[in-house]
Amino acid sequence: MAGNVKGAASDVENQAAEKTHRKDGERSKSMCSSDLTLIKKICNVHEGSHLLVWNRIFVISCVFAVSLDPFFFYVVIIDQDNKCLQMDKTLSIVVCLMRSLTDVIFLVHFICEICDHIQSSKRNTVKKGPSSEVRQTGGSSDKKSKIRKLIEKMAQKMSWLSVSIVIDFFSFIPLPQLLVVMFYTMKGSGFVEHKKVLNVCLLCQYFPRIYLIYLSAKEFKMTNGIWIKGLFNLFLYILASHILGGFWYFFSIQRELSCWHKACENYIIDLRGCVNTFYCDSQSTTARNITFLNERCPLDTPDGVLSPINFGIFLDSLKNQNTEHIKFGKKFFYSFWWGLRNLSNFGTNLTTSTYVWENLFAILISVVGLLLFLYLIGNVQTFMQMEATKKEEMRQKIKMKRLDVDTWMSRNELPEEIKKEILSSIKQTLKQKTLKQHIDADLHSFLFFILPGKTRTSLKRCLCMKTLKKVKMLQGMDDKVLTLMCDYLKPVTYIENSNIFRMGDPFDCVLIIMEGTVWTYASSDSQAGRGISSMGTKPLRKGDFYGEELFDWAPGSFTELPVSSKHVKTRVKVDAFLLTAHDLDSVVSKYRLQWKEGKKGTPDEKVVAVSTIATAYRDYRHHRRLQAITKVKKLQGMDDKVLTSICNYLKPVTYNENSFVFRMGDPVDCILFIIEGTVWTYASSDSQDGQGISSMATKTLGKGDFYGEELLDCASDSFTELPVSSKYVVCQTKVEAFVLMANDLKTVVSKYPLQWEKNEK
Repeated sequence: MAGNVKGAASDVENQAAEKTHRKDGERSKSMCSSDLTLIKKICNVHEGSHLLVWNRIFVISCVFAVSLDPFFFYVVIIDQDNKCLQMDKTLSIVVCLMRSLTDVIFLVHFICEICDHIQSSKRNTVKKGPSSEVRQTGGSSDKKSKIRKLIEKMAQKMSWLSVSIVIDFFSFIPLPQLLVVMFYTMKGSGFVEHKKVLNVCLLCQYFPRIYLIYLSAKEFKMTNGIWIKGLFNLFLYILASHILGGFWYFFSIQRELSCWHKACENYIIDLRGCVNTFYCDSQSTTARNITFLNERCPLDTPDGVLSPINFGIFLDSLKNQNTEHIKFGKKFFYSFWWGLRNLSNFGTNLTTSTYVWENLFAILISVVGLLLFLYLIGNVQTFMQMEATKKEEMRQKIKMKRLDVDTWMSRNELPEEIKKEILSSIKQTLKQKTLKQHIDADLHSFLFFILPGKTRTSLKRCLCMKTLKKVKMLQGMDDKVLTLMCDYLKPVTYIENSNIFRMGDPFDCVLIIMEGTVWTYASSDSQAGRGISSMGTKPLRKGDFYGEELFDWAPGSFTELPVSSKHVKTRVKVDAFLLTAHDLDSVVSKYRLQWKEGKKGTPDEKVVAVSTIATAYRDYRHHRRLQAITKVKKLQGMDDKVLTSICNYLKPVTYNENSFVFRMGDPVDCILFIIEGTVWTYASSDSQDGQGISSMATKTLGKGDFYGEELLDCASDSFTELPVSSKYVVCQTKVEAFVLMANDLKTVVSKYPLQWEKNEK
């Protein structure tokens, strides 16, 4: 019993502790999730409109960081006069700051990746459900279960960890900055003794960053053309040359330091004191024997004299004072040229010593150069194969398209002239290389894309004229009307099972079917969507039409369109032509008499009567206008051509009661000829404006009167300045009138200048 009580008490304590841990964990998780969601909103990883921009920024930062890292090698320089090592502080500060900027981008990307993996792992755990726990009793079993639970909890909490996150972690660690702070400031001895660790650290960080560039470049290359891919290959060559040149510079310094260290080790008893003097800022620098190091590590030896050390491939850098404190541009480009030259010839011109690490570096240059060359050759071969495959596919598509065009022309019984025009258009588009853009389009769209406007018009007339003549209302129609209808037709394509009209939809076009099958059926709203098998359907095929009701509405202005009494749905893919209500209105307005004649079947006498009435009305309208303008004194002796032209430019206008035509001081930009109604003209001061007209001296203008004769005086001056109205002109009643605008009068005067001048004289 006591054991049971103790066990129960311990269970209660464990449960309480678990609750507190859970609360703390939930708080930390909520805080973490809020921070992560904030960062994720900033970068929009894996979702959002800024995903593409962020990916580009990340790839550019990877490339920039990899290109920036070799500049850390140039921070170390050698003072050959004092035989000591020092650091270029200006370069180190600039490079560290620039590298830190890229590290910030890497850090944000790394946090976003962790956030995304945590959320995905949470979704997976929710789908799987909570794992069942089995309680065991006993001392050893309790320990094993606790260990097992601990391992399971760690595995659950670390489920977000993946290879990509590890690679991202190693890619953004600021190793170069740490190495600058730690190794370069170890007063010589630390730098020399830990140089192998330094080399390994610098080399290791290149692999995750280059791997990230490789992953990003795979998608980059898939979505870009050949020129971009070629530039990417060139960039790899440049980057590899830059990195190898930096390593060559850095290894040259290390090789000379190794020689100094070996000389101190073999010939001086106090090794530590000798090595400590390798750093220029050391206080014991002056105590060294510089002559001793010049003798044991000479860079220049007389002919025939064997040097005590062979610097191998690093001799050029040391001998040409490349590692000393010279201008950075000279140092960088000399190292870059060395890397590019030896990478291009696979390191075959390198003369190495027996030093192992030097030979490994030379082997690395040869292997990298060979791999880049093979990569370039492989890409070139792939590009050539892709281009050859594309050309062959295009050739086959063009061949099949020509066969389809020939079959289509034979099936539609086109005249030989149109056939020749179509074939010549295909040849012309092949020469212009514009056929490839629409080679995958359907035949109907393809033909109307490649054909010139004149051929398209002829083809529409040939294909649709017979169908239009099948329409009852158009059987007696003039060919001019039908031809113009054909010219207005627009080609369309409907996919399978698409609705063209639904019952109750307004008719806004007439459908003429060229290829495919269309169902027309009527159904109630309750039956809509249940299928068409139980309904009375009517198929429409090639040469049929739908929307004949629209022709009944053609004489109107289409303010109210007819309504479809049936559903119209495609059974298969359908190629057709459409005549819209707006285009039909344009046709009818252009050939109104022919339309009425063809639609009503009126005999010739009625057409003549209508034409006679129209002519008489035009004559009456001209006489009425001529009568109005001849009352003007300056126009009474004018040539008939000028008067006729003025009559043609007159525009009918209507003014409401009490509306102003002119105000005193307004420019007179037209001449007013009153046909119906009464107009008041009066003059008044500004103070009297708006107080009524009863107290003023007014003049009434009625039918046949005019106002604005002053405008005729400006006609000869090309209307440089319009006259100003000296009176108010206001309508007493509703007024109908004609107006002659200043621009129109100017046009008439410019058309008949001699007649106008003659009349003025």
